[in-house]
Amino acid sequence: MEEQKAINDEEDWRAKVSDSSTPVLKVADGETKTFVFLNEGEKRTHSDYGTSIVFQVEFEKEKMSFYIRENNYSLLKQVKEIGKLTGTAVKVSRVGSKKSDTRYTIEKVK
Repeated sequence: MEEQKAINDEEDWRAKVSDSSTPVLKVADGETKTFVFLNEGEKRTHSDYGTSIVFQVEFEKEKMSFYIRENNYSLLKQVKEIGKLTGTAVKVSRVGSKKSDTRYTIEKVK
């Protein structure tokens, strides 16, 4: 009987846990994705992952979050050079399979 109560308590907390309300857009090695920025981004700090700039974007008609780590100076510089982001369509490409050789490029879609 007590074992059954423990299982019910377990199911109770599992029912309350949900996925993030906004899916995360990830770009894999060799991949290029085109999306539209929905905001100018905001700085967010996570105890496990450190500080990132989080942008709300629209990818294939779905609202998603796109994270750029604060130490990814090259990509952040490219984003800064775009200027005003909200409503801007961009193409992001990634090359490199290891953390040490991963490079991103971002360019405005005309």
